[in-house]
Amino acid sequence: MTRFDGLDRVRAAAMLLGLVYHSTYAFMPDVGPWFPVQAEATWSGFSLVAGVIHAVRMPVFFTLSGFFAALVLRRRGEGFLKDRAKRLLVPFFVALPISIVTDVLIRRASIAQGTMHSDFGGQGEWLFRPLHLWFLEYLFLFCLGAWLLSKTRLVVRLESALRVPEALVLGSVLTAASVLTFGEPQPAFSFAPSMNSVGYFAPFFAFGWLLHQSHHATAVLQRRGWWMAVASLALCLFVFSRPLQWQWQGQVLAAVAAWLMVLGVIGPALRPGSKPPGVLVQSAYWVYLVHHPLVQGGQVLVAKQPWPAWVGYLVVVTGAFVISFGTFFFIVRRTALAPWLGAKRLVTAR
Repeated sequence: MTRFDGLDRVRAAAMLLGLVYHSTYAFMPDVGPWFPVQAEATWSGFSLVAGVIHAVRMPVFFTLSGFFAALVLRRRGEGFLKDRAKRLLVPFFVALPISIVTDVLIRRASIAQGTMHSDFGGQGEWLFRPLHLWFLEYLFLFCLGAWLLSKTRLVVRLESALRVPEALVLGSVLTAASVLTFGEPQPAFSFAPSMNSVGYFAPFFAFGWLLHQSHHATAVLQRRGWWMAVASLALCLFVFSRPLQWQWQGQVLAAVAAWLMVLGVIGPALRPGSKPPGVLVQSAYWVYLVHHPLVQGGQVLVAKQPWPAWVGYLVVVTGAFVISFGTFFFIVRRTALAPWLGAKRLVTAR
């Protein structure tokens, strides 16, 4: 298993969950001051759904990004940074202008539709911020830092810890300390790297990087990881179904849940024998890059419809996925864009 196909699937799931997650916001009660679209029909359950997904999705993604970055360094050697720039920075700078323009257009459409709260900051002004593309900037910075550290003689091995993988949940100490010291990470609103975002996500990336170097010693994690995923989900439901989520105790428990989920999904995914990723997995990067304006545009269109909140939500999710996946399936994978997005180019016979 040279490509760690199971981990590819988990990484793709984390990306696709971004579409599911962002689609919830307009349908949450009283979200208007913090989100540009407030639907008339809302459901409090979406707050729980969003809280659970948000707690675990990006920690899993950054851990896997560190794992695959270490794999690329081993394979590419001195071409590591060039490869990472091609995979991360090129999509970032190409997609950024489109993201900024569509963001202001959608916010102005929301104002015209009467679905923007008067307290939402920025209203219809031009706002220059990375939005959902922020992760590309941080990933490249983490890759740069890891590459510099690889030039030193510093060696950290996880073999001993992996004999009792539950002990790795102690990584939540770093995550909780970052949140309690610097606050919750909000990297989508500024291009300048912030301590709260670096402090929160860097430990996951570093763990993934080190895990690749010790992946041959993960047999115990592969067998016992599933129960940690179940424990993480139970803990998330406990925290995000009550006001505890806004208290420091809830933030600490959310950090524990994040590490439990990281270990819980990565362990079983490391088992050999999976089939090569299909077109859905290959499309995940593209779907994530283009989904944000599709989601918010869909939310504007359905926000005043006399439908139950869950119907409007399903319409937004389905529409955004069909368009983003459809463009990948019928267009992107048939062009030179595919390799830049980590997908196989489909060559049609003439």
